[in-house]
Amino acid sequence: MRRYLEHFLDLCKNRIFVMLCGVIVLFAIIVLRLFSLQIIHGEYYDESITASVSKTLPVAASRGNIYDRYGRPLAVNTVAYCVQVDGSVTLELNREERKTLATDLTDWLWADGHHKVDSLPITTSSPYSFTFKGTDEEKEKQEKSWKASIGLEKKQYKLSATECLKYLYEKYDVPEGYTAAQKRTYLSLAMSDDRNLMALTLARKLSEFGETIDDELPLDTEAPYAFQFNGNTNREKSWKQSMLMKGKELNYNSRKTLDYLRDFFGLPEGLPEQLVRDTLGIRYSLYLKRYQQYQTVTIATDISDKTLAYVEENQDTFPNVVIDTVSLRDYPEGEYFSHILGYIRQMTESDYALYKDEVDADGNPLYSQTDVVGQDGMEKLYEKELNGVDGKVMIEVDNQGRRMSVIDSTEPVAGKDVFLTLDSKLQKVAYDTLESELRTAVLRKLTGGGKTYASSTELFTSMININHISAQKMIQAEDGVQKQVYQKLKQANPTFNPTQDDAVAVAKEFLIDGLEKGSISLKELMLMMIEQGNLSVTEEEKASIENGASPTAFIIKKLSNGEMSPADTGLDPCTGSVFVTQVGTGEVLASVTYPSYDNNELVNTFNNAYYNDLLQDGNTPLVNRPLKQKKASGSTFKMITALAGLETGTITPSTTIVDKGLFKDAGVPYARCWIYSNTGGTHGPVNVSHALEVSCNYFFYELGYRLGSTANGSDSNKAITTLNEYMAAFGLNDYTGVELDEYGPTMASPANKEKAVKTFNPDATTSQTRWTDGDTIRTAIGQSINSYTPAQITKYVSTLANGGTLYKLHMVDHIQNADGTLHSEVEETVENVTKFKEENLQAVYQGMYLVTNGSHGTLRTAFNDLPVKVAAKTGTAEEDKNRSSHTWFVCFAPFDDPQIAITVMIPFGEGSGTPAPAVAKAIIREYLGLDYTPTNTTMQTVLAE
Repeated sequence: MRRYLEHFLDLCKNRIFVMLCGVIVLFAIIVLRLFSLQIIHGEYYDESITASVSKTLPVAASRGNIYDRYGRPLAVNTVAYCVQVDGSVTLELNREERKTLATDLTDWLWADGHHKVDSLPITTSSPYSFTFKGTDEEKEKQEKSWKASIGLEKKQYKLSATECLKYLYEKYDVPEGYTAAQKRTYLSLAMSDDRNLMALTLARKLSEFGETIDDELPLDTEAPYAFQFNGNTNREKSWKQSMLMKGKELNYNSRKTLDYLRDFFGLPEGLPEQLVRDTLGIRYSLYLKRYQQYQTVTIATDISDKTLAYVEENQDTFPNVVIDTVSLRDYPEGEYFSHILGYIRQMTESDYALYKDEVDADGNPLYSQTDVVGQDGMEKLYEKELNGVDGKVMIEVDNQGRRMSVIDSTEPVAGKDVFLTLDSKLQKVAYDTLESELRTAVLRKLTGGGKTYASSTELFTSMININHISAQKMIQAEDGVQKQVYQKLKQANPTFNPTQDDAVAVAKEFLIDGLEKGSISLKELMLMMIEQGNLSVTEEEKASIENGASPTAFIIKKLSNGEMSPADTGLDPCTGSVFVTQVGTGEVLASVTYPSYDNNELVNTFNNAYYNDLLQDGNTPLVNRPLKQKKASGSTFKMITALAGLETGTITPSTTIVDKGLFKDAGVPYARCWIYSNTGGTHGPVNVSHALEVSCNYFFYELGYRLGSTANGSDSNKAITTLNEYMAAFGLNDYTGVELDEYGPTMASPANKEKAVKTFNPDATTSQTRWTDGDTIRTAIGQSINSYTPAQITKYVSTLANGGTLYKLHMVDHIQNADGTLHSEVEETVENVTKFKEENLQAVYQGMYLVTNGSHGTLRTAFNDLPVKVAAKTGTAEEDKNRSSHTWFVCFAPFDDPQIAITVMIPFGEGSGTPAPAVAKAIIREYLGLDYTPTNTTMQTVLAE
């Protein structure tokens, strides 16, 4: 044993043996490590490796559709090709690709007359020298920095400007046939980084192919590139700071900001301004996604075949640019339903804060910051139902970030479909008829005479006031007639500063004053409107204006043939609203706002310029008038006063009151009947039905007074308390219940009077705020502080027509799953039932019937050609003593079997004929199918077709 030990010790002294042992130990360690990596922890590291080369991306779910009550599409999805850029993919142009792109851009620039693209810090003529500025030390530092940037080594830093040019010519393969200036242009482009070459090329090609570039840059897409902050200086400053602007840069106008952004993204100087704007749109969109890898940016949608072919052919050059399909939102009925449907667009920060906590059944977030969401209307209200659940796809990427293959995927779940109670045909008839009747009223005003005649000065003043001749655009204009008129402004007001807070107001006042004094002509204003794109004309038409054709006559012609809308003139009446409901339910059949807007302009590719024009439009086309325009109800309120008097026994259906013209019992100022104000006459003795027929104010003054007055020794608030009870019975004390956002009513009451008075006069005394008999009698005819939306008035008329059942209004009928099964259904909700005596209801119905059929009815000829009888009431309400009163029209039809209730409200519409009854008549004809012509569908005709 000892001999073996001695032998082992001798062996250990052998260096070869020691080395062999070391090798064995190391090999054992390697084996153990491999065993640990592959066997013990193999699955863990396999997952880790997979995660490092794979990314999970969302697959957008198809958004649910929106339909009318008959399944006609109102909001649908269409599939289109789009150009997308993935900023996370490394773009490495080879020498030949760079030369091809730079040559293409250079040739285009020179062919188009752009010869000043030159970013080289070298003089343009021999002997060449560097153009760096500053002290000798600063110039030397700048020179070294530039030489390093173009790839020179330290030992080459002593190269002269001429030698540097030669070096660059060789490095970037400058074409021999180019002139010296062309070579410099070529170098300025070839030396740009790959991202700029890609963006410049794409911007030029997309423009050449007629595509619209999608971008989020808050500058107009066309000169003069105004900011898109709608005058909000805080938003402008915040955005500039996000782009690292500071100090004086925060005061840059749009042009200087464009130059700043060109330098920020490293584009060469001297490029065409429009190309710079388009290219910056692409670069800025990618900049916004700089922290979101593998998220593509869409830069053009619904592209042409030429664009598709170009991108596909240049896939090797631009591996980060791809063609993909995208789901676009389409609103087939556009402006008819824009206020109801709203639109969708990429969510804002406030949107994300609202939706970020929404999760699916597995706890995964339903929304990301790049998702599109509803911004208004039904699109916003039912966002969660319409949105669906996105799918997922796990992709494998290479070391440059390019997608290689799909590892796994989960299919998306489509959103639910929303079916409305609205009838799209009825909606279109109401809108088109309203516009047609308003057009007729405006044309009558321009071509007629007498009290309602509008002069050319009034017409153009109106268009200035509503910004259809924009003072703001005139200030920003760089040439044309607008620039000439702006120079006149500067001459008249040398201290005028376009950046001052009241610049637009001052410019607008200058235009109106100049028009009245003759220093600014109608021709100049007309040409301004054409330059601003607010009126489409041919070159021949423009030439005729320049050569002296009458601008007013031209506008009349454009109005007559439908190329201009009544809203374009701004003359009263040029706005209005219509609201239609079913009498026996709470279903809304139509809700029309005029003028409207096209929500297709705000979806997919958000048209910032269009949106800003809407914001500036004095006709407020973004306001949902049936739900958010409140006015005094005028005489349409009188049916409530009549029923209050009848139901309380204050009067009977046969009670007569003698109209004396002036009602003196409620104190001064004395209330007047309208006929007394117009002619000095009276209606004589009338009962409640005839009082409604002729809309006798005196009758309702007296009735309101009899309901309870201070002079009779009763509670001074008794009458208004009674009226308030009946107003509530018809829903005028609360919201209608319709799903969309709406304003609440302002019901005339002591509390609301005090609130209204103190709003304008916080120091008002008790005597100024207390309720008086004068307030009561004016409330009785729909005046005082009564203020309601057309939707609220229609709810009241519908309740009256069905005999007293107050339904909650709704626009949504049901929601349907993507597979066609029912998800949910809106049930009719009865809010209140009032049991009116039949004889009292009939007395009121009879009065409304006589309005359209009585010998003295205020609308006795308006419905003569309609084969069904209509119960109606008109109303007027004064708001501005310098303008016409607002006109209301309410009705239900047919008279003997009420099915629909209609309200038409036309602001400042008094004295404009009968546009409202004409609109209602068209609606009734469409709803009842009076113009329907049955189609012969025999087998013979089917086969023939």
